[in-house]
Amino acid sequence: MKDFLQGKWFKHPLHPILVSLPTALWPAALVFDILSHPVSDGHVMVRTSFCAILFGLLGALLAAPTGLADWWDIKRDKPAWKLGIYHLVLNITTTVVWLVNLFLRLGPNFDAAEVQPLPLALSAVGTVLLIAATYLGGLMVYDQGISIARHSKKKWRGIAVAAHARVPEEKG
Repeated sequence: MKDFLQGKWFKHPLHPILVSLPTALWPAALVFDILSHPVSDGHVMVRTSFCAILFGLLGALLAAPTGLADWWDIKRDKPAWKLGIYHLVLNITTTVVWLVNLFLRLGPNFDAAEVQPLPLALSAVGTVLLIAATYLGGLMVYDQGISIARHSKKKWRGIAVAAHARVPEEKG
């Protein structure tokens, strides 16, 4: 199961593919929320934002197990392990914010002409949290090499050195 979640069958990690959904859709929801105010008929923006939040939540639901599968292989003494914990907690918090945001939009708010202040504020907070969580995920990949070198560390190291990337020293 872990190999499936890590995308070994696909020859590419699945987590970066799946996180693209919430990282694109949730900030887009914030943009649609903002646009619902100056537009004369903001119903379309309100509903589009709702759909962006919903599909972002579905993407997060798919991305979570793939991220856990990648994190599972990290040794506890590595800095990336602790970064992974922070990344996970921040992502859970972010997802809860967006889930609450979605529920606040049900009922009469679904047909509103503009997004109400609380859901708009949650969209802003959720986007800021998402940026922070994404930053930590980037640190894990780009600074710690998580899911980059799992197929061939020697090949990855050669490519990184040729590209003048920051490469950790090899342990003897």
